[in-house]
Order: sequence, then C-alpha cells, then structure tokens
Amino acid sequence: MINNSLKTIILAAGESKRILSSKSKILHTVGGKMIINHVLDNVSKIISKQNINIVISPKLNKLKNEYKKISFSFQRKPLGTAHAVLSSKSFYSKSNQDILILYADNPFIDQKIIKEMLNLKKRNNSDIVLLAVNTNNKNEYGRIILNEQQKVKKIVEFKDATTDQKNISLCNSGIMLLKSEVLKKLITKIKSKNKKKEYYLTDIVELANINNFKVDYIEGDFLKTLGINTKQELAIAEEYYQNMLRQKFISGGVKLLDSKSIFFYFDTKIGNGVVIEPNVFFGPNVIIKDNVHIKAFSHIEGVKILNNAIIGPFARLRPGTTIGPNSHIGNFVEIKKTYIKKDSKINHLSYIGDSNIGKNVNIGAGVITCNYDGIKKNKTKIEDNVFVGSNVSLVAPIKLSKSSIIGAGSVITQSVKENALAVERNLQRTFPNYRKNRKKK
Repeated sequence: MINNSLKTIILAAGESKRILSSKSKILHTVGGKMIINHVLDNVSKIISKQNINIVISPKLNKLKNEYKKISFSFQRKPLGTAHAVLSSKSFYSKSNQDILILYADNPFIDQKIIKEMLNLKKRNNSDIVLLAVNTNNKNEYGRIILNEQQKVKKIVEFKDATTDQKNISLCNSGIMLLKSEVLKKLITKIKSKNKKKEYYLTDIVELANINNFKVDYIEGDFLKTLGINTKQELAIAEEYYQNMLRQKFISGGVKLLDSKSIFFYFDTKIGNGVVIEPNVFFGPNVIIKDNVHIKAFSHIEGVKILNNAIIGPFARLRPGTTIGPNSHIGNFVEIKKTYIKKDSKINHLSYIGDSNIGKNVNIGAGVITCNYDGIKKNKTKIEDNVFVGSNVSLVAPIKLSKSSIIGAGSVITQSVKENALAVERNLQRTFPNYRKNRKKK
C-alpha cells in the first residue's frame, strides 16, 4: 500500500572507486537486475514515484531519461552524505512529509523494513529513526554510540572511530527516517570536522540530541542492509539473492538437485513439479511450466518451456524460443528464435535457428538450419510429423511439408512436398581390394 505521507531521497552520487569498474556500482547487477532498480522496485511498493528523488553526480545524468516519473537532484561535488541531501533541498523544502533516506547501493531494503521504521516512529513519536545492525561481521559501517540509558547518543564513522569504538557491534546501516522539520532545521548545521573533510549526514544524530529531538533505532538483518561498494560485497549480495530465489522456488515445489550450482535471474518463472539438475544457468525472460525436467549444464535465456518438456544435458536455448509440451531437447543442441510444438525431438548435436517446427517432428543428430546468408536471417518451416535424418543441412528459406522425410547427409536447398522423401548426396563409389592393391604399388 502506498504511503502518501512519506518522501524518500535515494543517495546515488558516490564515486564508486572501490568497485574497481568503469561504471558506477549502482549500475552493476544482482540476479540480472541493476542494483538501483532493486532499490526502486522495493521502495515503489510503499512510496509513489512522484515522492522519490535520486541524488546523482553529473556522470549519471543518463539515468534521468530512464526513470521518467522520478525526480533527480545533482550533487556536483562529492562533499559527503549531508551535502548530498542538501543538494535535493528543492524536493523537500516545501513539504511536511516525513523523509526517508536510502542509498542506491542497498538492494535489499524492502517495504517490511520501512514499515517497521514507520511504526516505531509513530509509536514513540520519534523525530529520527535509524536502521541499525548488530553484527560482529567485519565491516566499515559507522558505529552507533549509546548513552547510559541505552539511547542513541551519536554515530561515529568508521574512519573517525577509536579502536574501542570500532569494536562496538551496533552499526549504522545509513538508512534513516526523519521528520521533515528536523531535517530542515539541522541539515545546514552539519560541519565537516572529520578526517575526510566531508559533511556526514550521521552527524545529524548528535545535533538532534543537542536540540532535544528524540532519536530511536530498530535493528535489521546485516545482509538485508548490505551496501555494495566492492566486488567482494557484490559477490556476497549475489549469493544472498540467489539463495532467496532458490528458497522461493523450492517452497513452490521445484526440485533443485544441487541448488548452490544453479543461477536464476530475477524474473525467472517456474511452475510446479519441475526438476533442475546441477550447473544450470537461467538468463532473462525464462518461463518454465509444470513438470519440466532440465538436465545438467544447460544455458537458458529468453525462452518459454511448456509442460513435461525435457531439456539437456548441455543444451543452449536462446531468446525467442518456445519448447512445446512433451518435447525433448538433448545434449549439445542450440536453439534460437524457434517455435517448437508438442512431442518433437531434437536429441543431439544440432543448431536450429529462426525456425517453426510442428508436432511430432524428429530432428536427427548433426542437423543444422543454415539461416544466415551473409545479409539477413531466413526462416525454416518444418510441419507436423517430419523426419529429418542425421547430418542434414537445411538451407533457408525452406519448407518441409507434413510427413516428409529427409535422408541423412543431405544438403536441402529446395522445399519438400507432403509425404515426399528428399535425398541429396553424391553416389558412393566402392573399390574392392583397394588396400591390397595399394600395398603392391
């Protein structure tokens, strides 16, 4: 349910130096989805897009063209998180809505966490609510310092912390919920008195206490609050997300024979009674219906697989392909932009591209559709009950009509009529006693 009393500022202007990449960390993917899109998809479930503002550096200006209903602000110099929030002043200055501060590199902050923060604020009439994590995991998060009453006193950033403070397990995730009047009053009072000479948003907590505002916190799961700054953290996030997807599918009745070796995309859809063997990769836009069996080492993307089909092992199914019910796609078969109807078999060592294949078709080993003439891709149409022998080349455009048969080893360049047999091969010549005669020379 959308909360119209809430605005959010998503900080995305970081320089991404530690990710060691030519592109921003928020443009990297987890489960095939950009990190920034994970954040936006999660927050859009509770906050309308008109109430979302993303603070970016000028280097990410292209993002404005991709998210039409969301507003953007620019942080032109990297002077810290408080400076970044202040860069979006026009977004919140005339509003009385609460302000949620998120980070574009936190892909797993979901509506459940946000609702818990909102509930605590309402229950305690808090002016600021922090999302904390209590963990002994090695990290460089800021440490939350509590007073004798176990209330939040201040936050000390890791680089400015003493050795004793670094040993504190209560850490700041960076996620923060504030009353708008508190943000407006305190944000301009933050100074850059720290080792990095930056304006830290976390300093607003100490200022809030000085000004008698109430600061509370809730504790969240460390991995849920994971910020991605390095390739190592990206790998941790990927593993965490894959485990979530695997558990979702297992709970839905999918049998994963070695779950840790199977990679899913964020949009993979799988029906009931499906069996997936080890080392299978699912790319984008895959739909698998009920009782499908996918064997080991198959690579599948942009494909729809219908009920009771058997795929693999070592199959490669490429975008634009539909595999019909009860059809079999075997080992070392590559299929692209092809529609296959029910009960058809392509069991081994074939390439089928830009084709339409009917019901009960048998494609023998080593069959190739020659679909590219150097200028354009051409279509192959194979109607119902066709039998294609081994090592056949089908030179498109071509049509094999119903119940036709293609002899093994043929190069077929002309369409074949219904019920006809087409064979194209040179006449075999046999020389008796050739080996003996050869030795006598």
